[in-house]
Amino acid sequence: MKLDPKLWKKFKVGDLFVCETTKALDVDAAEDGCIPYITRSADNNGLSGYFGNNEYVNKGNCITIGAEGAVAFYQSGDFIAGVKVYTLRNENLNVKNGIFLVTMLNQIAPLYNYGRARILQKIKEEIIALPVKSDLEGNAIVDEEKKYSCDGFIPDWDWMEHFVLRLHLEPLKTRINKRLLNFCFDVGEWKNFFLSRLFNAGMGNGIDSIATSNENPKYNYVSRDSNGNGVVGFVDEIEDEIPFPAGAMSLALGGSYLGSCFIQKKPFYTAQNVAVLQEKIPLSTHVKLFLAALIRNECKVKYQAFGRELNSHYKKDFSIKLPIKKKNGSPVIDDEKIFSDEGYIPDWDWIEGYMKTLPYSDRLD
Repeated sequence: MKLDPKLWKKFKVGDLFVCETTKALDVDAAEDGCIPYITRSADNNGLSGYFGNNEYVNKGNCITIGAEGAVAFYQSGDFIAGVKVYTLRNENLNVKNGIFLVTMLNQIAPLYNYGRARILQKIKEEIIALPVKSDLEGNAIVDEEKKYSCDGFIPDWDWMEHFVLRLHLEPLKTRINKRLLNFCFDVGEWKNFFLSRLFNAGMGNGIDSIATSNENPKYNYVSRDSNGNGVVGFVDEIEDEIPFPAGAMSLALGGSYLGSCFIQKKPFYTAQNVAVLQEKIPLSTHVKLFLAALIRNECKVKYQAFGRELNSHYKKDFSIKLPIKKKNGSPVIDDEKIFSDEGYIPDWDWIEGYMKTLPYSDRLD
């Protein structure tokens, strides 16, 4: 399984795949449903919602590329597509080598933008390098029919599949299918929860970096950075400053990375303008990651660095929508009203179950 791209060969995408334009659904004609809606988005595997227009369904086990988003994604299950979404199909394609192939295809994505769309004809002419089948002496096997390349090289589908398996992706197909079957999002049924009701929210230590030292480092130092979990250093114990415990979440209240939210794995101090969220009840890592993603997304939409920052909002009116606990289709109401004035309870079990269906989520256990 040695990764040696120098031995790989070049293939034209149009020779490797049957490349076609999808049946496209105009979103104005969309009906409510549970079929994934794949668009030209460059995020979230192209997923932009769920609809029920069965006559527009495209079969899964293919790669999709959106003209403007230009990013390739593997689609395991059936889906509905928006306009200018293309499919790449091959009889050897599966979820494992599909992940490998989209990685190669996405090396080309930066060549495109909204002024230079990745349209079907351009996709067919693209060139990607792949490992090829070889004999015991390491010489490339040549197919006289030249099915996949004008030089007769044959992609080593099995090698790609087994390489991806080594990356611990065995549960991937099961997880994707489970998500599509059991986790149809109906965000319209979700309820708003104030951040200060979900967590014990407060300011961090507010320690300037100049006041730290690292002669005998003991604690992580968390700033407003968006990389490395926000950890920008490892510092000595600071007299009269109590570190926050592992498992608490840091939240950047301002600056260029406003909204960066991370679970801290070790005890930590914080820099200026960083809030700390500590759970009111025990929450799993899966649940906290779900909440962190929603917090970051809310910040992108409603708040602005150096303008409308979080300082005066995170303990007052900052809210996110969450699924709520139900029984027989009706909301379960908490008389103590711990999480909301209406007594709604976040459906922690649903959130954790959903997160555990996602690729790589088993690595969090």
